Amino acid sequence: MSTRRVTADVKTVLAAVPDPLVASGSDAVLSALADAHARRMRADEEIRLLLAYGRQFVYPHPYTLGELASAAGMSVSGVRTAYGPQDVAKVAAATGLEPVPSETEES
Repeated sequence: MSTRRVTADVKTVLAAVPDPLVASGSDAVLSALADAHARRMRADEEIRLLLAYGRQFVYPHPYTLGELASAAGMSVSGVRTAYGPQDVAKVAAATGLEPVPSETEES
């Protein structure tokens, strides 16, 4: 898979994450906290989708769990369980790609 293709896919995956809706209020502290929470939720979704892409859509050699864990600041087991079928489906819908069947879970 070419670097150009991966770059385009990553942009497509990130574009699939909706901007969070933040309720504005009259209390500055509560509004700031709600905004920070919304940004964290978006970041969490971006990480899940990028992990799913890196493991399930990069062919012929997906990123290893260790590579993804290091980049995401996670443990290998954290990466293994960070994303689920719904995240894989969202990446597939965004990119038009089919997930590559994994043979083994390598670290």
